[in-house]
Amino acid sequence: MADFTMPIAVDVPMNAARERIAPEALIAIVALFASTFTVILNEMMMAVALPRVMVDLEITASTGQWLTTGYMLTMAVVIPATGFLTERFRMRTVYTIAMTLFATGTLIATAAPGFSVLLIGRIVQAVGAAIVTPLAFTAVTALVPQSGRGHMMALLTITTSAAPAFGPAIAGSILSVASWRWLFIAILPIAVVCLVVGNRMIRLPSTPRIAKVDVFSVLLSAVGFAGVVYGLASFGEGTDEHAVVSPWLVMATGVIFVALFAARQINLQKYNRALLDMRPFRDRTFATASLLAVLFMTAATGMMTLMPVMLQTSYGLSLLQTGLFMLPGGLTITIVSAVVGQFYDRIGPRPLMIIGTIIDAAGLYFLSTLAPGTPIAALLATYMFIIVGQACLYTPTLAASLGSLNKQLLPHGSAIMNTIQQVTGAAGIAIVFSVMTAASTGYVAGGETVGPAIAHGAQQAYLLVCALVVIGFFTALAMPKTTTTAGNGGSLAVH
Repeated sequence: MADFTMPIAVDVPMNAARERIAPEALIAIVALFASTFTVILNEMMMAVALPRVMVDLEITASTGQWLTTGYMLTMAVVIPATGFLTERFRMRTVYTIAMTLFATGTLIATAAPGFSVLLIGRIVQAVGAAIVTPLAFTAVTALVPQSGRGHMMALLTITTSAAPAFGPAIAGSILSVASWRWLFIAILPIAVVCLVVGNRMIRLPSTPRIAKVDVFSVLLSAVGFAGVVYGLASFGEGTDEHAVVSPWLVMATGVIFVALFAARQINLQKYNRALLDMRPFRDRTFATASLLAVLFMTAATGMMTLMPVMLQTSYGLSLLQTGLFMLPGGLTITIVSAVVGQFYDRIGPRPLMIIGTIIDAAGLYFLSTLAPGTPIAALLATYMFIIVGQACLYTPTLAASLGSLNKQLLPHGSAIMNTIQQVTGAAGIAIVFSVMTAASTGYVAGGETVGPAIAHGAQQAYLLVCALVVIGFFTALAMPKTTTTAGNGGSLAVH
């Protein structure tokens, strides 16, 4: 049996394991965590409210989807630049601007008289949200000693993972008694409190780097990432057949521009002028963890997005019942992530990644075998089993990838990981809905009713994302057994 130990590297003081996070740093991290939870919760609630908004504003589905697609596009465009912003300005300044934008966008959306103003509010929200989340990841890795980083990253995982799970239940509860505007009204005071507290308490030591923005990089990034995300989103929403421009063409153009963007960054980083530094990929731990993140986050987003659709169309659950079904997943990931964080600090990321991929893949495979009409209790148990596997993956993947970077590359590594989350989110939705639509159409043509046909189509989609997690298992095996935290407090060696 393998013997897992955690020796301290020679360049780390022997009392490193007893290091504690400074009180002022802890307050700053709490403010960032609360802000991150708020912006993610806002995103998930809007997705649930979209049908109600379409009816109230008298808009079509193709128009209404821009409230979610536009948000995703804005996030994809802004996130790659957050590494540069964090280096160029003090974290407090960046945070204050970001939360001011988010709160302003929320206010605009609350009072929006029509679709156009509501879309503007959503875009302003997205600019702020795109900056806030990477700040939280950067702060944890930069401020928390290595001995407690796994536990703190687990708390951040709880923040980023619980919000999507709680969002549908909260939105369903509000929408059952009030207008969709109350979703924004409820978020606004929380955003303002986060802004005030964060502006007052975030006093992190930093030395802003004087650097000019490479405008050409910004343009390449905007066109590239927006093209990729929009193309994927078009497939996922089933709009490819009616689009003026083929999503394939849009996505291909996006991929080309992303490649040009990456090539330019590699050239600019020689002069320390890159908008998004690519050097984190030189680190084997970061590169391997990033690939694992692409695989399991695509699968996780796909499963989480398709599950509510299947519950409502195949099982006849209401919006509120669907939200309540998803709620135990949030509680499960909260508990398991806390435990995983403790184990991470003891045995490192690799064993947890391997265990997580096994549980996740097994759960997804079992989910793909459940026939229409399966008792809700069995479906819920399978869903929670999958959530356990995902919880075993989030914390180790994020902590290992960012923990392997020095402080200069941390903001860029955080921006890369958050960009991955946006792109894989769009990819996951595109994959599962494309497969589900194609398969269910065949079942309907064969004489099945819509509900069972969608359930059968979902089975095929779950089997495909299961295959992605299986590939993730072999990726986890390729993780280095020794994770080095250059410039961040030493090495975590697992033998």
